[in-house]
Amino acid sequence: MDNIKISTAQFEHKNGDKAYNLSMIEKLSEKASRQGSNVIAFHECSITGYTFARNLSK
Repeated sequence: MDNIKISTAQFEHKNGDKAYNLSMIEKLSEKASRQGSNVIAFHECSITGYTFARNLSK
């Protein structure tokens, strides 16, 4: 069985700015790949941001 290197990434996303968020995902994916990662996981809503959360109330 081969070993698999898994990475996780967290970054400060921009709400509603898919182009920026995808560029960060690409940048971090390339970095993880250069460091030998086979899989990289990002936080939920990392593409769209948490725009739904701003309308929540107590």
